[in-house]
Amino acid sequence: MAYPTSPRPTPGDPSRIPHLTPRERQVLILIGRAASNREIGQQLGITERTVKAHLANLMTKIEVATRIEAAIFAYAHHHDISPPDGSVPVNQP
Repeated sequence: MAYPTSPRPTPGDPSRIPHLTPRERQVLILIGRAASNREIGQQLGITERTVKAHLANLMTKIEVATRIEAAIFAYAHHHDISPPDGSVPVNQP
């Protein structure tokens, strides 16, 4: 007997994206690209502790419980999170 399948909804609440700060969006985009906290910190010119703070804040805002859920959310909603040109503004060394 086959059961009907429906697509699993992605974690989080996309209606909360406008509540993210520009820096939280940058962190979320990089989480979606599987960057570590160290890599995010280096790319954005901030400490790992600050990355962790941004990550905790954005996870609360988009209503996800884990980093993996945040990455899935970022992947699923990258068009809504990213700037129109698709870039992630970062500090260049």
